[in-house]
Amino acid sequence: MHRQRQRGFTLVELLVVIAIIGILIALLLPAVQAAREAARRSQCTNNLKQLALAFHNYHDVYQIFPLPGMLANHLGWTSSILAFIEQKSIFDEIDWRAVPDYTTFVNRNMRHSTVKIGPYLCPSGRTMQTQFSAENYNNVLAFTIHYYGILGPMGTNPINNQPYRCRNLTQTFGGECDQGILWQFSSRFADIVDGTSNTFLLAELSWSPMTKYRAWIRGKFQDSRGVLYLLSKNVQFPLNSRNETIWNGIAFGSEHPGGANFALADGSVRFVSETIDWGTYLSIASKDGSETLQNF
Repeated sequence: MHRQRQRGFTLVELLVVIAIIGILIALLLPAVQAAREAARRSQCTNNLKQLALAFHNYHDVYQIFPLPGMLANHLGWTSSILAFIEQKSIFDEIDWRAVPDYTTFVNRNMRHSTVKIGPYLCPSGRTMQTQFSAENYNNVLAFTIHYYGILGPMGTNPINNQPYRCRNLTQTFGGECDQGILWQFSSRFADIVDGTSNTFLLAELSWSPMTKYRAWIRGKFQDSRGVLYLLSKNVQFPLNSRNETIWNGIAFGSEHPGGANFALADGSVRFVSETIDWGTYLSIASKDGSETLQNF
């Protein structure tokens, strides 16, 4: 009785199968990556939504929006709203009486900045910690932030052809514009005369390889070179232009393909295309420019 011999794969057949599997994986991988990015972008949207609602709740309590950075101790709006994003324990531990000396600031408050605050970080961002070695506590680098306030637009108002209000344009860190919600002094809802649904509150800045990410807890710094805003920026360069030549005007942008997420003053979140008209972009950064919006 003869046994029937089982025929195995030849080397050529095996190579063909492997090649087919490789092609299928190559076809599937972009879809998997797209699905993951969609999930990350959705989380980023949720982060901004949570922060926008925290600003609303803060305003409900104090009748004003938080400062972008406090003159007394350099702390930023990120510290002010902690109690409204379920981080009251950190808020209560911060020494709000710290004098405006950086060394004292580090000793008293920097340990809090090594705590990762989820809503401050876009999951698509690549840089999660400060890029300044001095911002550490016990050799642990502080976490950074990917969402920034709007100081105001820098350029020409497309309606009246007048320059937007900005000052100190020759200082080392760049000028300070004041028609945004998070400018040098606090804004109220009543100041947003262009309408809350037509005015940016927060903007995403999470792109790489930006080299000026700082500790999330620090809002402001000032010396003979001028005023440095660490948690609020001018709208000075196009979205996703990857421009960081001027500290106070670092371009907003993200690792999301085609644009970035923005929170509006009404609490809504929009994904803004990097091809947005420049005049429209400036207009939405202004709270009181009386602009007529188009294509937004």
